[in-house]
Amino acid sequence: MVLSSDCVVVFVLRDSGVRGSLASGRIEPLPDMTLNIYNSHGALNEYISSARLRSWRVFSHGTPLPDWSHVMPEDAEALAKQV
Repeated sequence: MVLSSDCVVVFVLRDSGVRGSLASGRIEPLPDMTLNIYNSHGALNEYISSARLRSWRVFSHGTPLPDWSHVMPEDAEALAKQV
């Protein structure tokens, strides 16, 4: 899925619990319910991909996309909104 100002991934990092978001590049879901996140040049961003993610959700125009999330209970509030 290609990210843009209209399609944003919001995530929480596993080790630090830091919340972040991206609106450029692309994402690829993995079988273990994590994501690979690629920058706008197509390079994998290893720092925020795969096992480094604890939770994530994709928003389109501010609304969560069905079937495009994996949210742990402790991150539900942090990922409830795009902003």
